[in-house]
Amino acid sequence: MASTQLTQDGLRYVKKTPGSIITAPRAEAMMSCFKCGKFALRTDMASKRFLGKNHLVCSPRCN
Repeated sequence: MASTQLTQDGLRYVKKTPGSIITAPRAEAMMSCFKCGKFALRTDMASKRFLGKNHLVCSPRCN
C-alpha cells in the first residue's frame, strides 16, 4: 500500500492510500451524529429536535 504524500506546496496529493475512512459494509447507511460527530449506522441513531429541526444523534446517548 502507498502511504499518503503531499506535494511541496501541500495542495496536491502525490500518492494517496485508496479507500475511505468509513469501514462499514454499507457506507451509504452511515451518518454522523449531530452532537458528537461520530459516524454510526442510521438504524443505531435516534431523531431528536434541535433548533427547530429533527437531527440524528447517537442512541441511547453520545459517548
